[in-house]
Amino acid sequence: MTALLEIHGLVRDYLLPRRSLFEPHPRLRVLHGVDLAVKAGESVGVVGESGCGKSTLARAAMALEKPQAGRVTMKGRDLFALAPAELRAARRDFQAVFQDPYGSLDPRWTVAKIIAEPMASLEKTDAAGRRARAVEALAQVGLSESAAEKYPHEFSGGQRQRIAIARALVTRPALIVADEPVSALDVSVQAQVLNLMMELQETLGLAYLFISHDLAVVRAITDRVAVMYLGRIVEEGETQAVFAGARHPYARALIAAAPKLGAGRPRLPDAPSAHGAHAATEAGCPYAPRCPLAQDMCRAERPELRPVAHGGRAACHFA
Repeated sequence: MTALLEIHGLVRDYLLPRRSLFEPHPRLRVLHGVDLAVKAGESVGVVGESGCGKSTLARAAMALEKPQAGRVTMKGRDLFALAPAELRAARRDFQAVFQDPYGSLDPRWTVAKIIAEPMASLEKTDAAGRRARAVEALAQVGLSESAAEKYPHEFSGGQRQRIAIARALVTRPALIVADEPVSALDVSVQAQVLNLMMELQETLGLAYLFISHDLAVVRAITDRVAVMYLGRIVEEGETQAVFAGARHPYARALIAAAPKLGAGRPRLPDAPSAHGAHAATEAGCPYAPRCPLAQDMCRAERPELRPVAHGGRAACHFA
């Protein structure tokens, strides 16, 4: 099956503060040549520690940040090669759901206006048509038509995230990029929102790029998972296969460190500082300073993603 979203060799740098007025800005590389694909109707999770580049990858996949190198294609079209008007039109095929259901909705707007906002910039639809589509999207997320004329402060956190999902659905996209969509919600509400997302995927044929640090959530909702470490994907494969038998030492440690009912939680080895980690690991494996299995070749030669036993790929000399 042809991929809906394809990410090829994505590189993203950020400028750091200068040490003096006469020196150039040092650069911090956050994404190191990332490759990832999402097929139509598929749910792909991206997991890793804070600072590993998950959200930067999501923003680049949405063409919200331009990378220094690499391509992002949606339905075969390179998003960063499109003219601004073409990119606006292409956005009907992919929408986002963000982490904070309180900050992502304009408190001055009614729910109907919030949900219809993407249509105003993408389609030539009159006010009555936009409202009808907004009401339809509200129904899809389990909210009544009466919600349309209310304001965000009149809803709970879970309801606000349903409104954010309705806003993403209103253009009838093929892909939704969900960046930590339930992390700000209570656990009981998280389950309701995740169940809704899975129901919508089944009924509408949606694909998800699901960014999260919560491994239990990713295991429940995704078909495939990519594990990121310091701006690189170190393991990728079918979700259940990776969780049952991860081949990369970091992926194994990350899964083992996830909370389990009635069990103590192992700790990951301490991480190097962000600047030192990104700067010092170009020559070898980025996980070598923390890896209990590291040998001289790990510090000298960076491993590439290659096929492993569970059918996925891992970037480890000993996978």
